[in-house]
Amino acid sequence: MSAVPPAPWTLDSIPGTLPATDMRVFDWLLSYQSRFYTAGDLLELGAHLGRSAVLMARHLREEERFTVCDLFPAEPGAQPVRGLFETNYLAFHEALPVIVEGPSSAIRDHVKPASCRFVHIDASKRYEDVTEDLTSARDLIVPDGIVAVDGYRDEDAPGVAAAVWEACSARGLRPICLTPQKFYGTWGDPGPVQEQLAAWLAERADEWATSEERVCGHRVLRVAPRADAGEEERRDTKPLPEIVPGAPAWTSKRTGRKGRRVRRMLKLLFPSRMRKLR
Repeated sequence: MSAVPPAPWTLDSIPGTLPATDMRVFDWLLSYQSRFYTAGDLLELGAHLGRSAVLMARHLREEERFTVCDLFPAEPGAQPVRGLFETNYLAFHEALPVIVEGPSSAIRDHVKPASCRFVHIDASKRYEDVTEDLTSARDLIVPDGIVAVDGYRDEDAPGVAAAVWEACSARGLRPICLTPQKFYGTWGDPGPVQEQLAAWLAERADEWATSEERVCGHRVLRVAPRADAGEEERRDTKPLPEIVPGAPAWTSKRTGRKGRRVRRMLKLLFPSRMRKLR
């Protein structure tokens, strides 16, 4: 029987490719939806070990549904990927999301049309699959909902870029902003969110380099870490000021009575491991 992996204490300790810039852009966009009460559920196509899912779930309201879809493939003899995802997720949240273990092409069988306010696409990198995922997102998202697509400029996955820009030029998708790793867009009006995002970025010019362009006839904001920022600063996952009340911390160790009770229990069960964590 394989050992249960230790639960992570911070979001950074979950293996994954969600960089600091996208952690904060995710957090800002979801906070923006909370401030202006964009109604709808959350959806992630491609979850890996849960880093982005943990972050998204910070903004899940009581009446909302969070659905995660992934194949959860595992190498023979390795830890089950779904089990690792669940361990990581439950280290930060009390209950698991709705998990669909299977291809993203089946997601419309599990999520209602026009029900989601935020969709993250990070599944297959093949052009045909990304095109289908974007089509699903368009059908499942509310009019002003936001879609985030991973790897749109990855040199090893040109199909992602082709699918994204084709959706912009021919299928009504409008860009909001671009980071080095992710495309953010909407099938609604990007103007209001862009204005507020640009103002927020302008207050943090020491952290990020920003610019504006016209792509497919639409305004798009470009966001990237400043070249003169140190590596540690670029990796740092600083929380945004717009914190959802009651949301668990994701960049620091748990605090409060519940966190202390958990640590006391773990100390009794695994005294040697807890000494190492100090």
